[in-house]
Amino acid sequence: MPTKRRAWVKVRNETGKPMLGISLIHKYSNVYKEEKQYETLDVGATTNDPLGVDYNTGFLTTGRDWWFISWFHPDMKYIWFGSPNNMRGFFDFADNLLPEAIAGAAGGVAGLGTSATGPGAAVAGAAAAGAAKLVTSALFNSESTEGFKQHILTEEDEGELMEIIVHLSEVEFRSKSGTSTTNVRGLDAPKKKF
Repeated sequence: MPTKRRAWVKVRNETGKPMLGISLIHKYSNVYKEEKQYETLDVGATTNDPLGVDYNTGFLTTGRDWWFISWFHPDMKYIWFGSPNNMRGFFDFADNLLPEAIAGAAGGVAGLGTSATGPGAAVAGAAAAGAAKLVTSALFNSESTEGFKQHILTEEDEGELMEIIVHLSEVEFRSKSGTSTTNVRGLDAPKKKF
C-alpha cells in the first residue's frame, strides 16, 4: 500500500546574477501538484519560504516526481529554465500572452542594478513573479510532464529539505536520497508590440 509523504524544497541562486520571478513546479505524476513563485533571489541566497511537496512511496507505488523551474535575470531579455528538453513550442504562446507583464517587470528592474534588494526590487520582483506565474500556469494546469526534470524522492527524503541549486549552465536537484542535474536554457522573452 502506498504511503503519502512530504518533503520541503528551497531554491539557491548560484548563477552569478540576481534572479527575479522564480517559478517552481512539482508534480508527482497526476496525483499531487504544487507550485510556488518567489519575487527575487540575490546571488548566493536561498529562498526563505520552502515549498512543501507531497509524494508516495511503498508497495504498488507507480508515481514519479517531476520538476520545473523558471526565472528571469534583471535585464528581462530571456526566460531562463531548467529542462532536459527544448520547450520552444510551449513558450510560443507567451509571445501573445506575456508582453505587457514582461514590459512592466522590465521597467521595474531598470534601476535594480546588480542587487535584488536595491531600490525598485520589490516592484520589479512582484512584476517578474506575475510574469513567471503566467509563464508556468499552463504547465502547472496540464497533466503533461513534458519538459520537466525527473528527480525521485524516496522514503528517506520525508520531512527533509531538498535544495534546487541554480547554476549558470545547469540546475542541480539535491535531496538526501541523491542528486540529479539538467541543463539551463534561455528563450527570448516576449516583446511588447506597439
